[in-house]
Amino acid sequence: MNDISLMTYSVRHGKGLDGKTKVQRIAEEIAKTNADVVALQGIDRYMPRSGFQDQLKKLSKQLGMYSCFSPSVNLLVSQYGNAILSKYPIVKKEITFMRGTKERRSILMAKIQIDEAVVTVINTHLGKSTNERKKQVPILLNTLNQYGQPSILAGDFNMEMADSLMKPFNFHWQKIELQENHPTFKNGKEIDHIFVNMSTESASAWVQHSDASDHHPVIAHIQWS
Repeated sequence: MNDISLMTYSVRHGKGLDGKTKVQRIAEEIAKTNADVVALQGIDRYMPRSGFQDQLKKLSKQLGMYSCFSPSVNLLVSQYGNAILSKYPIVKKEITFMRGTKERRSILMAKIQIDEAVVTVINTHLGKSTNERKKQVPILLNTLNQYGQPSILAGDFNMEMADSLMKPFNFHWQKIELQENHPTFKNGKEIDHIFVNMSTESASAWVQHSDASDHHPVIAHIQWS
């Protein structure tokens, strides 16, 4: 039996609901869950708005986790994008970029070695506008087709499951449903999701309330044969 606890968290470069940017609060939210793997969206590296910090390096060091990064936005030295933290070694990573109206988006894939098993974790952050997502979803689906089982897809999709653009995911991917209905974003919507493409022995997800970002972290515990 294999099992994993995974968090997905859209952190808005650590800018909390109080308007202050503190990546330390993100570290505290991660530590609360003791998650094996964490998919982060909205991480800064050397950006002026977050004090020119390498946020991922700081989180990785403090939490004692392996890490990898995909620079959705790359402004010479300053970068902004998606990251994966893992208690277990990351043996491979791949990045796929997607065009956006205001900013480029990315898909970050990490193959993670958990004892004798290798699990693929895919992390993404789709655009805010419907027009952007119409262009990005086909790229995401095509990318997902390249990875076999077991794989986990997590991220900030910027849309609820009722959106017609989410329907294709139901063909090959199982959404890990929340134990209790709870918004994942400050506007009251559930737009952060976790999916798997393998049969599970058990799978459950829940929301951890937080003011450290405009999103709440979503955590899932997944078991499979």
